[in-house]
Amino acid sequence: MSSKIRVGLGDWQFNAGVVGLYNILKHAGENYQISHQYIEFDEKALNDFENKYYDYLIKTYEKTTNYYEIKDKLKTLINLWAEREKNNNLYEKYLQDINTKLDNSPYRKIRKTIPKRQLNIKNINLNVLTKLDKMLKEDKTEILKKECIGYYNQQSGVSNVPKAIVDKYINTNMLNLQKTCGDLKKYMEEDKSNSKIECFICGNKLKKNGKGLNFLLNTYFDAERKKSHIWNLISDIEICPVCELVYCCIPAGFVTVYGKGLFINGNTSVEDLINLNTVVKTEVLKTLDENISSSLTYRALITAINKQDISKTQYKLQDVQIIRYENNRYRFNILSKNVLRVIRNSEKDLEALMNAYYREGKMRFNIYDITIDRLLNNYNMFTLIYKLLMYKLTESDSIDTYYNMSHVMNLNYININYLKGVEGMDKVKENKAIVKDARSYGYHLRKKYLEKDKEADKTKIRGMSYRMLNALKTKNAEMFMHNVITSYMYIGEEIPSKLTMALESEEDLGIIGYAFVTGLNGYIKENDNKDGGESNEN
Repeated sequence: MSSKIRVGLGDWQFNAGVVGLYNILKHAGENYQISHQYIEFDEKALNDFENKYYDYLIKTYEKTTNYYEIKDKLKTLINLWAEREKNNNLYEKYLQDINTKLDNSPYRKIRKTIPKRQLNIKNINLNVLTKLDKMLKEDKTEILKKECIGYYNQQSGVSNVPKAIVDKYINTNMLNLQKTCGDLKKYMEEDKSNSKIECFICGNKLKKNGKGLNFLLNTYFDAERKKSHIWNLISDIEICPVCELVYCCIPAGFVTVYGKGLFINGNTSVEDLINLNTVVKTEVLKTLDENISSSLTYRALITAINKQDISKTQYKLQDVQIIRYENNRYRFNILSKNVLRVIRNSEKDLEALMNAYYREGKMRFNIYDITIDRLLNNYNMFTLIYKLLMYKLTESDSIDTYYNMSHVMNLNYININYLKGVEGMDKVKENKAIVKDARSYGYHLRKKYLEKDKEADKTKIRGMSYRMLNALKTKNAEMFMHNVITSYMYIGEEIPSKLTMALESEEDLGIIGYAFVTGLNGYIKENDNKDGGESNEN
């Protein structure tokens, strides 16, 4: 009868490894038991563990690989062979993309057989395409395994394969799952009663391991090569084979797509930890076909939050740690109770921002991502709203905007949930009504200006908007109201009394002022969505 191996919870990296271990065992059909604070499985599950490890990664992330793109484009080229002359541009583009991807190391064997010139638009023939398709099918597992592993370049300190999984978290030069499992089996049989060394992570007795945690990227260092980092030049970071195996499973615990990873460290219990991250993974994989790489992990995070039972989540998800991997580093946030409430109450407004973005030069910035990032870092939306309004007013060759004023209003409503939510829903509804009125006042003023001067949008309205935005940015209520008074004097009307509420506090100035400027530069449909998820155009 095989021995049982029990693994409990630990730090965030260890917990990610626990989730990864669970994913691999479940995918392989192995027996395991989950208790409140640990997961337990049979020692026999270690047999052929390396293949189980990579089989899970391949089956989970195949659609994000270059292999999947090559196969998909190759299928299109073969199907359109009879009509290739009509689709010459598509043929040339797809062949160029395939040729570029075949230069990567996982395809070295295929590249030797099919050189670049054979996949050139001038030399291509159906036999070459079918030959490539056959070779890809024959070498599928080997290619996908290499794509999932990637290659971590120690000199540059970054991954050489942006879409790879393992090399984001583990130094692939030091990963040997077969040896790790072999060491673990020996460890289970060893007599450790006289051992004086303890595992740095779990405290179990062990003989000197010597590996430490230097195989984990971006968190630990090589204790053998950098002894000056250690007190008295003697390292006490030694780990047992059980913990080593768990840490090796980190890539299977994070959800990683298009170079970005996400893990929710909801460590109240093993079951909660697994359930939360399973929802995230399910949502990411479900939306892969939409090809929205920038927001996938954030969308999955929000869905995971909103899918939990509200009454339970208010207790369980307080101050949950969220770990994101992006741009070759880890980023940490705390999901507080307040942020959780804002995200849940702003679901419609957040959804409305999904496809809104702007470009600065060649860089694309997704407004949904920026908004979630600000919420996770406990920032209000004022500076973001200011930036979006300024970009709409500014004509610049280096800035392109792909959003409208309704998106800015969505941010205003989210901001109210963030700033006023602690005061109760009645206060939130009251402020949303004020904001909606302020926007209407701004739009009414705009119409009156245009009635007096058809070119006012390019001159007077824009200049007034700049002055108001500068007043709002500097929190100068006097300057803002001075511009409001001057504007209403120009059209010969009385100032709406609700606008004077902007003088009550800096928060009210921002909430009312930005809504007013949004209306001043926007267009309002008669059937505005009362919940804030508007579909106006500007």
